[in-house]
Amino acid sequence: MKIGVLTLPLWNNYGGIIQAYALQKILINEGHEVSLIDYHHPIPSSLKLIRNSLVRSFKKNFLKRKDVIFYPNYYQKKIISKYTRDFIGKEINPITKELYNFNDLKELNSEFDAFVVGSDQVWRPIYTPNIENYFFDFVDKDKIKIAYAASFGTDKWEFTMEQYLKCKSLIQDFKAVSVRESSGVFICREKFETKVLKVLDPSMLLDKVDYFNLCEKYQTQKSDGNLFTYILDESEHNLNIIKSVSSILGLKSFKVMPKRFDDQFKSHKEDYFFPPLTKWIKAFEDAEFIIADSFHGCVFSIIFNKPFIAIGNQERGLTRFYSLLEKFQLSDRLILSEADLNDDLINKPIDWNTVNSILEENKKISLQFLKKNFE
Repeated sequence: MKIGVLTLPLWNNYGGIIQAYALQKILINEGHEVSLIDYHHPIPSSLKLIRNSLVRSFKKNFLKRKDVIFYPNYYQKKIISKYTRDFIGKEINPITKELYNFNDLKELNSEFDAFVVGSDQVWRPIYTPNIENYFFDFVDKDKIKIAYAASFGTDKWEFTMEQYLKCKSLIQDFKAVSVRESSGVFICREKFETKVLKVLDPSMLLDKVDYFNLCEKYQTQKSDGNLFTYILDESEHNLNIIKSVSSILGLKSFKVMPKRFDDQFKSHKEDYFFPPLTKWIKAFEDAEFIIADSFHGCVFSIIFNKPFIAIGNQERGLTRFYSLLEKFQLSDRLILSEADLNDDLINKPIDWNTVNSILEENKKISLQFLKKNFE
């Protein structure tokens, strides 16, 4: 069967990239022809880019605002995502041309027999180019439509009434729906009135050895440290947590992230390049302990059986952490502030036999869902 996989736009989000890689690999192993749909937000006009740049510069240099956040535009993303997009081109293959609107997506009906949306926060309106596209408004009625491990990202309701009514109608045409979090199960049943199954993130369907082999393929060098910190929000309290854990365990912290994007990009572009994805994977293999405020940081800590602490972030959505950690009986690994950190938690051993048993049980359920619905 020819299958098109729709996920969030892929640039340099390690978790987003690796789940797309894993889902394609799993479906190919089942004998299908699988392509990633390379869908992106519309490219902003030159006028808009100039205006945005001037506004940020004015706030920083004339108003002396210290809270100004600089985001890379489309062209800057291409530069800083050099290594991650290179991985996408080589390993998530085949892949469609870059698509930007409904008409581009509509043309895919002539290429695929079935479409799958997932995983990651594909059903979170603020993250998508167009939320209705992610409920397959562009797909013909005679095509198979499936959601695999789709996530709403948060238990806060973020749909407008118009979006809700349209998406509720669209989801009725799905052959099968599965989600990643318990909150997603509730939303699908209560709001969208559809049957749903809770499954694993695609990255958990591959074995640890698959990731070892990927690192070996690219001859990935050993990490420079043994306390891996995968922190997306480098707040003062997060940095204090890292210092405390490093001191208590006597470990050297390291990260696999570029310099935070700012207005100095033109002068030192290389400092902003995201490291290769296999460097990120290798960090989990090399670490003795992990601190992460990322969902996939927790996922890969579990896959590699490494002790970890998860720092929750309300803005990014806590429900993803709660659901994942509860499933693996690891809820106590989540902290929300420095006050939650203590020596007992840091040194408490994890029952990996139980964790791995739960993983294997849920892996069978998840793989059966894919096999059954794409027969």
